[in-house]
Amino acid sequence: MTEIDRRKFLRGAAATGLLGTVGGTALVGGFSEPRANAASAVAAPAGTLKEFWIKCESFRRNLVPNGTDGMSGTAYTKDETTFWAIGYRGYTANFGAPLPPSAAVGNNDGIPGPTLRVNVGDTVKLHFRNADSHFKWPHSVHPHGVRYAPDSDGAWLAIDPDKPGTAVEYGDTYTYTWQVLPTSIGTWPYHDHSKPQSLEHGSPPMPEASATLGMFGVIVVEDPAAPPADHDNVVFLHDIYVPALVQGFNCINGRAFIDNTPTFEARVGERVRWRVATLGDNFHVFHLHGHRWEYDGRFDDSLVLGPASTVTFDYVEDNPGDWLYHCHVAMHMMGGMIGRYRVTA
Repeated sequence: MTEIDRRKFLRGAAATGLLGTVGGTALVGGFSEPRANAASAVAAPAGTLKEFWIKCESFRRNLVPNGTDGMSGTAYTKDETTFWAIGYRGYTANFGAPLPPSAAVGNNDGIPGPTLRVNVGDTVKLHFRNADSHFKWPHSVHPHGVRYAPDSDGAWLAIDPDKPGTAVEYGDTYTYTWQVLPTSIGTWPYHDHSKPQSLEHGSPPMPEASATLGMFGVIVVEDPAAPPADHDNVVFLHDIYVPALVQGFNCINGRAFIDNTPTFEARVGERVRWRVATLGDNFHVFHLHGHRWEYDGRFDDSLVLGPASTVTFDYVEDNPGDWLYHCHVAMHMMGGMIGRYRVTA
């Protein structure tokens, strides 16, 4: 979009009441998850069958590949920042081959798992295989935001240990069925909810231990009323405290510290949508430098998220620069929960 075309666009937006200005930044057509999730949503249209083929796999994960905390200058060795992780990985049909990285799926490198994009009215068949060759724990897939029967819940209980789909053993496969409703519109986590496990020899079993090690991802249910986005950024805030690491790390998408965590990019005039999710025990505050957006009837630049919660918002980019995004809980930012957002004119 040229500067002249952009000015015409913004004038048109102002004329139709879509343009708000806060602190010198133009915000056009703010979209936020609370509006999309309104209970008064219309009945679901006829959808399609969406099939996903997902494995959980164990692998060595280095949280700080460049070996540096870019804020403090602290250096780390590979041994200090590498541990045995478990994550979801998307495959082609019948578990043929790993899906290549893409804007729709994500990196598909295990943390987070592949982004599952579906539409209202869809029936989802998720074929899950436990390929955790290191720990060989039982695992599951528990979804948020969609409708399912008890045998597709994925949540294990000691009082009902044989409930289907809650403890898929190493080498086994299970298929979950979900329905996508109008009230499912938005961004939702999915994660392991299987039998508690010990992260350290002699320690008590921990619920969702494998989710702590990386078994989580995001379900995206598109809002047909939302304008299309040029960039759809998935940010998963999570904490990894395991004995194998030199310290606890506060991570974004399975990495810690700026230039290890994802670097997102955009150009002036493009619509940027952010989908931020959390999991674990901590509260986080997503903050983006140099930007404001409309969310839930107000303008904001910092949003609070509790465990297993999400926020979705967007804006039309108009502020070029090399910006930071991070958790505004200071100890989390210093623990690695910070990244870079580059905007070019």
